[in-house]
Amino acid sequence: MNWAWIGGTLVEETQPERIIGGRYRLVGQLGVGGFGRVWKAHDEALGVHVAVKEVWLPHQAGSDAEHRERVVRAAREARNAARLRDHPHIVAVHDVVVEDGAPWIVMRLVDGESLEERLRADGRLPAPLVAETATALLKALKAAHAAGIVHRDLKPANVMLTGDDQILLTDFGIAVHETDTRLTTTGGVIGSVEYMAPERLNGLQDQAAGDLFSLGVTLYEAIEGVSPFRRETPTATLAAVALHDPPPMQHADPVLASLITALLAKKPEDRPTVESTLAVLRARTPTVTAPAPAPSPASGAPVVPPAPPAVAPAGTARVGRVITGSWFLLAGIGLIAFGCYMFSTEGGWEGAYPISAVTAALVAVFFGLAVMFYRWTGPGRPSFRIVGGLFFPVFFPLAAIWAVWNAVLLA
Repeated sequence: MNWAWIGGTLVEETQPERIIGGRYRLVGQLGVGGFGRVWKAHDEALGVHVAVKEVWLPHQAGSDAEHRERVVRAAREARNAARLRDHPHIVAVHDVVVEDGAPWIVMRLVDGESLEERLRADGRLPAPLVAETATALLKALKAAHAAGIVHRDLKPANVMLTGDDQILLTDFGIAVHETDTRLTTTGGVIGSVEYMAPERLNGLQDQAAGDLFSLGVTLYEAIEGVSPFRRETPTATLAAVALHDPPPMQHADPVLASLITALLAKKPEDRPTVESTLAVLRARTPTVTAPAPAPSPASGAPVVPPAPPAVAPAGTARVGRVITGSWFLLAGIGLIAFGCYMFSTEGGWEGAYPISAVTAALVAVFFGLAVMFYRWTGPGRPSFRIVGGLFFPVFFPLAAIWAVWNAVLLA
């Protein structure tokens, strides 16, 4: 028997051709993760190929609790995925085998690659494929949530893209059912931090809305090619997830941009539901709104179906920003004319300098606002980050130029 250190854990080194459960012969390794390894295997009984997930169990001293936890987690994955095995966008689990105290999960063999692998190779996905991916994953989450299951680990590595254009959600290893006992790692929660909803980082109970946040991060990475919250250190990543807004998207159309932005809301109650998000994708509505709170049954008020998502056509919003920017531009030009008038007619007057200085500052303000409104193409109003990136680079140079001009010519 051979052993190897993998990820800080001493695990048995499994070899190809090993027979699992007297039935599944390991053919070759497909992938490696933090808690296990996936093999391509041959089902000797049915004569077909399957995928078999080997769950690593630590063998170092003092690991009995973690050993039991991983066995429970494997049984949970098989149980939760089995509830959803007939869904077209979820990888089906066929069997779970316990051999030598270690669990092995037998599932459908997917001919394709993970979204993580695709992004690593291509950089990012085209918008139509991202929209298709969003629709497939939303349908998978809808089925899981209806069955009382929260996935908790939705990320590109757990999304499979098949050779025949299927999109599948996999790895329910840390998913929880309503009746499950909560599992955590020692001193923390289970999951991938940069895809984890802020409320989970705060220790709140897992909710379906947390999966929607993870979906938003995954879709952002798919359309932009970079993760919105990934930083150089785990602490910085935690802070980004909890406190920072993602950078504005450069490659998303208005529909995807507003959808992803809504999914990334820090508060779970501000995120749209699965149903409303699917409706947006079907109708290509560019604005997603959070669901209105349902009236209390005790109030006796009639339950009114939620209104359809608000529509804010991208063309209308763009025209409005151009008009606003033009007003600021005209105001700045008017102030320049006023300043020139003051210089030519009142150059020797003591009050000319402070008036011109104020005028110069206002010109810089108005020109900076004009540039900001002209260049902002994202959904909604420009954020403070855009103000800092577009307004201040125009304001400060203009303010400096006008200050020098007034100091030299009006002194």
